[in-house]
Amino acid sequence: FQTAQVVIIPAGYERTVSYRKGTAKAPYAIFQASQQVELYEPELDLEPCQIGIASLPPLELEQLKPKQAIGEVEKAVEKLLKQNKKPILLGGEHSLSLGAIRALKKIFSEFSVLVLDAHTDLRESYSGEKFSHACVMRRVLELGVEPIWVGVRSLSKEEAQLLKEKNLEVYFAHQLISGSGWERKVAQRLREKVYLSLDLDVFDPSQLPGVGTPEPGGMLYSQILSLIKTLAKTGKNLIGFDLVELAPIEGEVVSEFTTARLLYQIVGWCWAKSLLK
Repeated sequence: FQTAQVVIIPAGYERTVSYRKGTAKAPYAIFQASQQVELYEPELDLEPCQIGIASLPPLELEQLKPKQAIGEVEKAVEKLLKQNKKPILLGGEHSLSLGAIRALKKIFSEFSVLVLDAHTDLRESYSGEKFSHACVMRRVLELGVEPIWVGVRSLSKEEAQLLKEKNLEVYFAHQLISGSGWERKVAQRLREKVYLSLDLDVFDPSQLPGVGTPEPGGMLYSQILSLIKTLAKTGKNLIGFDLVELAPIEGEVVSEFTTARLLYQIVGWCWAKSLLK
């Protein structure tokens, strides 16, 4: 921990999941799969792990109500930021991302939140819960932060109306399929400092089926990595990120391995450039 630049916060939690369960087991599954990820990244010609990657003990959240769990995440992320560590929140359901963004608000005066998600998560409440995973970006909006979404393909009429009323920026999945150069357009809309909140259901289920709410017509791994590379190449400063909503499927390891590989590649492209000679 002392020499690591990057610190992972395992935060298994599934109190408000609304379809498939399993997000409480996600961090452990990702850690297990990560043991099969090669350390060397050929395109970068380096080993990103050389910058130092540590992990905290798992946060004990499962018995907590959503608002309390979000508070625990906020405290954990804030502590790491004050120690000049780069935080990775490993969920767990998407509701927890609110805690990370609250912590960032205390440290940074200006930053963008880039959300990769099949859904906008802008409901006022869901099943009577204001801190549901289906409401997380509505709560983020209330912090005075306007997210930019990429990969959305499922939302309610009310959420669509809110997007229009507030003139919020969304790159829908169908627009990405038919368009080109969208990665640079997204990067141009972001501030210099960026927090990435990546709900794994942004992936097409054919590539990553193990999520709580799979939606057809999603993004490909190559598209997501292309966006990450563009952020890095355009000089964006990634101040942290989360990977949420993995729900492991028994007997299948593709989803957790893909997540582990993506985590490592984000670290490589966005944070390991200091290793380049």
